[in-house]
Amino acid sequence: MLLSTDTSLQAPEVTHLKGDHERSERVFSLLSSRGFTPDFQDETCEGRENFLRALLSEEPEDLCELRLNTGMSEGEYRLVGQCLETIREQGVLVICLDDKRESQVSLHDRHLREMISGWVQDQQWGAAISFKGGQSGNRHNRKLEDPTVCLLNAAFTLGGCKFPQRMFSSGMNNAGQMLSGFGWMR
Repeated sequence: MLLSTDTSLQAPEVTHLKGDHERSERVFSLLSSRGFTPDFQDETCEGRENFLRALLSEEPEDLCELRLNTGMSEGEYRLVGQCLETIREQGVLVICLDDKRESQVSLHDRHLREMISGWVQDQQWGAAISFKGGQSGNRHNRKLEDPTVCLLNAAFTLGGCKFPQRMFSSGMNNAGQMLSGFGWMR
């Protein structure tokens, strides 16, 4: 399963790319049950399949993509991550793609790593201290517009609200493309 962002969308979109529709329909159902109103689309995407062939040793039989819109709150992106935990627990590999044409974000970007560390600390404090009134959700209600931050919020929750256990980066290929990312292990 792929998870990405698309700034042109108004709502999350589940796209069935390959294989049985069961997984795509399950993602759609999980999101709908949590109050989201996702769109559903059937399409084949040669570019995504070529990317996965290069990335994985075996080509997946089933493939769907959840494209997230920007403009939701931090809490909503975290809720998407919680919805997808069920899929991950079933042994589905979820790959988050931040399709950037320019290399604006580096894995070694101090700000990015400090942001994720801050989220980890917030989770730890939230688990240690709870108030009957719940969280003062001011920070969690702010609308996010940066596609990378939107995607990372969903991935962070999907990864168990921990700092990523792996960081990886590959050099540039002949087309000038580079692959880098975080890995949350089960």
